[in-house]
Amino acid sequence: MDRNDGLAYEHDGVRFAYPPTVIWEEDERWTYAREPLLRRMPDDSLVCLHYSGGPREPDDDNVELITRSYDDGATWSAPQVLFEHPSRGVWVTELFAEAGSPCAFVHTFETANHYGDLHTYRSWTTDHGKSWSEPISLPGGVGHVSVRQGMVLRDGAWLFPVYWQEVTRGFAWQRRDGRSDRRSSTGQQDWLFCCGVLRSDDEGRSFRLHGSIRHPRFRLWEPNVAELGDGSLMMLMRVTGAESGALWRSDSTDGGVTWSMPHPTDIPNPSTKLTLFTHDGAVILLNNPNPVIGERKPLTLWVSHDDGATWPTQLILADHPDGRGVYYPHGLMDRERQILYLACDIKTRHFLIKIPFGDFLA
Repeated sequence: MDRNDGLAYEHDGVRFAYPPTVIWEEDERWTYAREPLLRRMPDDSLVCLHYSGGPREPDDDNVELITRSYDDGATWSAPQVLFEHPSRGVWVTELFAEAGSPCAFVHTFETANHYGDLHTYRSWTTDHGKSWSEPISLPGGVGHVSVRQGMVLRDGAWLFPVYWQEVTRGFAWQRRDGRSDRRSSTGQQDWLFCCGVLRSDDEGRSFRLHGSIRHPRFRLWEPNVAELGDGSLMMLMRVTGAESGALWRSDSTDGGVTWSMPHPTDIPNPSTKLTLFTHDGAVILLNNPNPVIGERKPLTLWVSHDDGATWPTQLILADHPDGRGVYYPHGLMDRERQILYLACDIKTRHFLIKIPFGDFLA
C-alpha cells in the first residue's frame, strides 16, 4: 500500500481518503477524549459517545460525553455529559442499537485499581438518545467485564465480546498518591486481561459468560467478533506484551460457548483497537496494520472473502504522518444507504468519514 496514494483531504495534519467531518474537538473544558462510539438512532439521527474528563484515563473524574447530528453527520452538537459518577470514573464501551431500544453498556471503576474493579451496567434510551435511564446491573451476576461491539447472530442470540482482568498475584496492592503501585510491585503480568463473550438467548433478559481466552504472559483484550459464512465465529484481539505486533485470533463453532486456543495472525497491529463488520459473506476489518508497538497509523480498511484467511482488498483511510496516529475506529454499516460510517480518534479530535460500499465491496 502506498501511504500517500489517494489521501486527498487534510485536517490539522491528518490526511484522509474521504472528506472528514469533525464530530468533537478539544476546548478549555474537555481537553481530550478517547474511543468514539458512533450509532444511528431509530429516528435516523446519529449520536457519538466520547470518553473524556480528568487529566488522563483511567481517572476517577472520567465521564462519558454525547454529541448528536440531525443532518447525517454534516454538523454536530456541542458535547454534553451523558454519564458521570460522584466518586468513580465512568466509561461506555458499547452502544447496542441492533434490536429494540438502544442500550449503552456503562462501566465505573476506581483509578487506583486501574480497570481491575470494573463494574458493568446498562442504560436505555426510548427517545432517540435525548434521555437515558439510570444505569442498572446486568442480569445474572455478570458485572465485571468490558463489553465490546455486540451483534445479533443468525440464530437470534445476542453476542457481545468482552474482556476482564484476573488477579493471579499481588492481591495486597497499595495506593500511592491516589494511584496503584501494583505495576511496580507485582508487575502488570499478574493482572492479565483475558477474553470471552456474553451470550443472551432471550433478547437481553439474561446473559451467560462463555470462554476464557488467555495467554500466561500476554494481555489479550478489546476483542471483536465476526460471524463467518459457515456460522462459526472468529474473534480478533488486541495483544500487549507479545514479541511482535499482530492481532491474535480464536474461533468458536458452537455459537460462542467454547473457543479455540488463541494464536497470532499475520495481520500487523501496534497493540490498539480494531473493529469488525460483515456483509454478504465478506469480513471487513478496520485496523492500524503497523507492527511497531505504539505506531497507530495508518488507519485502513481490509476485506476478506475467505473468512479471514486472506485480505486482498486493502484501503488506506487516514494517516497522521507527523503525529501519534489516527486510531480507535468505530462505526456502523448503513445497508440502506450502502455507506460505512467511520468515527476515529486522534485524542484531541474525533472525525467522521463515509466510505461507499462500492469502494471496498465488489
